Amino acid sequence: MNYYDQHLHTHHSFDSNETFENYLKTYSPTYFVSTEHLDFDNPYVKGTDSIPEFEAYKKEIESLDKKHETTLLKGIEVGYVDYQHDRITSFLNEKDYDIILLSIHQNGRFDYMDDDVLALEVVDLIDDYYSRMLDAVKKADFANVLTHFDYGMRRLDLSVDEFKKYAEPYLIDIFKIIIEKDMAFELNAKSFIKYGNKALYEYAIPLYISLGGKLFTLGSDAHVVEDYELGFEKMGSLLKKHGINKLAIYQKQKLNSVEL
Repeated sequence: MNYYDQHLHTHHSFDSNETFENYLKTYSPTYFVSTEHLDFDNPYVKGTDSIPEFEAYKKEIESLDKKHETTLLKGIEVGYVDYQHDRITSFLNEKDYDIILLSIHQNGRFDYMDDDVLALEVVDLIDDYYSRMLDAVKKADFANVLTHFDYGMRRLDLSVDEFKKYAEPYLIDIFKIIIEKDMAFELNAKSFIKYGNKALYEYAIPLYISLGGKLFTLGSDAHVVEDYELGFEKMGSLLKKHGINKLAIYQKQKLNSVEL
């Protein structure tokens, strides 16, 4: 089995209009999974809930499964906020997702891509963002993958030294927990390629490995068909540079590995 993109979106996400058919016709993958957004009280859409309609999603996948040779899987990207924990777990209950991504997109007041972050001191933003990530990995026992660890830094022009100074104590604790829980660490192409945060990954990967981390995924974070498997060659080369030759995949939320 070859690795396949495990972080992408379709029209079932609030911020994408892309179709399954476009992905399938363009790339004809052996396996295909979309990871649709779940974000309660989403500041990106004026505080309304962004909830993928599971039955419609499942029904579309079942219909496509009859037309294509591709094995179609189900996924979700959970935007975690601490006070929403019960709502999140209630939504996930008894839904047969193959993979569940864990993301920190917002703090209950603003999304970390909003201009609000520019008004904060760097140390305060890092404390706010990574304390929430630490809380999330402690509590989100449902998650398989920690995604775009640097999402909250995308609006900043940070040096690695400055980032390391304030974020490393949090990251050490975060990485220890995801290692203990067998959660994978995602290399996210949108961060790596489009937001120019390659250097943060070059710093974080050896830190994660030094603590015993072995599980990695690659995710394009595609919202349009053209971005499918974006940056996989560059991100894969970085992992190989650090001696990583296997990637984690999840089906029915069971961990397996494939060659990089």
